[in-house]
Amino acid sequence: MLAVIGGGFFGTYHATQLLKAVRAGRLPGRRVVIVDRDPACLAARSLGAAEEVGLHTADWLAFLRDWLPRADPADHVIPAPLAPHLLWQWLAGELDATPADAPRGWGLPYEEPGPAGELYFSAAAWTCPATCVEPAHCPALHAPRDWDLAEIIEERARALALVPAVFRCRHLANGVGSVGAADLQAAARAGRATPGVGILVATSSRCHAAVGVLRPGRSG
Repeated sequence: MLAVIGGGFFGTYHATQLLKAVRAGRLPGRRVVIVDRDPACLAARSLGAAEEVGLHTADWLAFLRDWLPRADPADHVIPAPLAPHLLWQWLAGELDATPADAPRGWGLPYEEPGPAGELYFSAAAWTCPATCVEPAHCPALHAPRDWDLAEIIEERARALALVPAVFRCRHLANGVGSVGAADLQAAARAGRATPGVGILVATSSRCHAAVGVLRPGRSG
């Protein structure tokens, strides 16, 4: 299953690209499921007739909490590019932990706080196309890309005595990135195995990331 978060413009584009890959045999036997609270969302109207595509009407976070623990490890989550840091919130629920503000001062070209204490940042000092597959030779630089943001995040987490839970968003097909369900399930298991330790949670490509911290126990 390929769970596309959001049925708006981006979700419709992601689902369309994945459907093409399924039909071309690059993702054989996969079913694309679009998750949105609106049963009449753009994706449902545009792709509802495709037998390889389904719509799951639900709140995004509620869907992840219900589905991810029982998902096939070969399944994928396709994050929405303009959305809350959902995987941070999901892991907080799985570990009964409290979301906390992300550390600041990463020294990167772009760093912007979110409304819930999360941090969005980029190692690129320019606007990247949404369909970039992050090749080793960066088309914006016209030179090799010499960084991997996920590795930078993992190093910073350890320096802060936090356990890194970095969910790498990797190219899946046709310019669409995804996070493997197996990676998410493994992070939940690792968090349960290290109770009492803070966790730095990131959803990260090689160039862009959303970051938050989890502290043990529920607040209040």
